[in-house]
Amino acid sequence: MAETKKTWLITGCSSGFGELFVRKLRVLGENVIATGRNAKVKLAHLEDTGATILDLDVAAPADKIEATMQQELEDIFKTNFHGPLNITRALLPKIRARGTGTLLYMSSQAGWHAQPTATGYCATKHALEAAVECMSQELATFAPGIRVHLIEPGYFRTPAFGNINYVPPRNQEFAEYNAAVRAGIESQLGKEPGDPDKAVSIMIDLVNGTGVAAGKEVPLRVPLGSDGWGRIKAKCEKMLEICQDWEEVAKSTDHA
Repeated sequence: MAETKKTWLITGCSSGFGELFVRKLRVLGENVIATGRNAKVKLAHLEDTGATILDLDVAAPADKIEATMQQELEDIFKTNFHGPLNITRALLPKIRARGTGTLLYMSSQAGWHAQPTATGYCATKHALEAAVECMSQELATFAPGIRVHLIEPGYFRTPAFGNINYVPPRNQEFAEYNAAVRAGIESQLGKEPGDPDKAVSIMIDLVNGTGVAAGKEVPLRVPLGSDGWGRIKAKCEKMLEICQDWEEVAKSTDHA
């Protein structure tokens, strides 16, 4: 039986992982729907790939509201948390009707590892990890033919770190600290250890069951990059140590 080509709907295709997904998948002959804000302009460089270009804003705000701390968090949640789930809600009925398919979510090592000054980003990735894990367990019962995976990259050389929206410090007590953090991040631009080209190739393998994934059962969570892998491993080891050290205290709270 001839292999059926997959159709991939990819968000955030203007650069980075999204753009690489489009290019590599089209080389493989896969069907691709490339999406992004202001697609006519920002995705024009992908038209020669043969991908279908679709204008799509996953957050789709109704209007602009005065920026406050809560509003800033809500904005990043609209994109990083609600955005992927909105796309899932729209497509899942069709995928369930087919009985087979793969949902691949771009999470981050930040889904495990918190970092000062990155509250919004870390919070959205923690939330996405929890929501997707719940969904994967639900689908295992009601739609076992659908696979779900969370990719957890470390720092990769994409434009992401050059596009960080830094919020001015509201408390001058933290101004010097915030400036030092920003300088530290900017000093690493172009020096991130991860190669995004290699990462996207591996992610395609994870979905297609080829290359590094051939003959393997791909888990829900897959860390990528030595730095991300190291942070996640250290967090797990620390949590295991806490569970062991506090076992008796934890168990002492049960009813007799």
